[in-house]
Amino acid sequence: MSKVVLVTGAAKRSGRVFAEYFGKKGFDVVVHYGQSAADAEMVVEAVRQAGQRAIAVHADLTYAEEITHVIDKTYGAFGKLDLLINNASVFGQDHFPEFSTDSLDASLAVNYRAPILLTQAFYRKAQAQGATGVVINVVDQKVKGNFHRDHFSYTVGKVGIGNMTAMLAISTHPVLRVNAVFPGLMLPSDDQTPEDFAYASKHATPLGRIATPEDVAEAIALLTSPAYNGFDFVIDGGQNLVRVEQDVLYQHRARGDDSA
Repeated sequence: MSKVVLVTGAAKRSGRVFAEYFGKKGFDVVVHYGQSAADAEMVVEAVRQAGQRAIAVHADLTYAEEITHVIDKTYGAFGKLDLLINNASVFGQDHFPEFSTDSLDASLAVNYRAPILLTQAFYRKAQAQGATGVVINVVDQKVKGNFHRDHFSYTVGKVGIGNMTAMLAISTHPVLRVNAVFPGLMLPSDDQTPEDFAYASKHATPLGRIATPEDVAEAIALLTSPAYNGFDFVIDGGQNLVRVEQDVLYQHRARGDDSA
């Protein structure tokens, strides 16, 4: 019987890569999405083409009752859940002290509270069945000390969940094992051009190579092993070792360098 994975924010970008990766690894997949229904159905179809079952589930993760709905739909469709990947996040540019209360609240709700509530709902279902499972929180390498002033509200939310791995692992043991990955630059963001992305990718790490979404998916797969619990895995090509004054998204434009 196939294992089941739920990936939040799985309709696009890295979440889509994670969902399709685990579909190819033999998992049945729950594709959570917020607004991108058509894209979510494309991911579902890709997983089915790989020979696995898949469903798309809509939920606004700012609402606790919709979070419970995602877990209920998962168990209703597949009868179990083995792996929860808390990938969904809200990301936008703001700074201290000009940030708005709305942007801060949105980040705290989706980037911080939602992973905790999803883990809580997963824990209760698994415990009732006498089952076990794994939770992976997708955080950000900057939480490991590589801070700058960009994306203030986003960062506050990620700092919250990024510092909860050990506590959640202790609190949910032995029903769940909880680990976290801390990616760096993976895909173009905001209005970043292909040229800007190529420049940032080359200069963001000591290796001149970023960790791709596929690299992060492989790291998540590794963390499903029983050997890991309460573990923080920085998978960023060494980006956290390069201190910056602004997000790498803006390095190319700031330097005025057209070379890649």
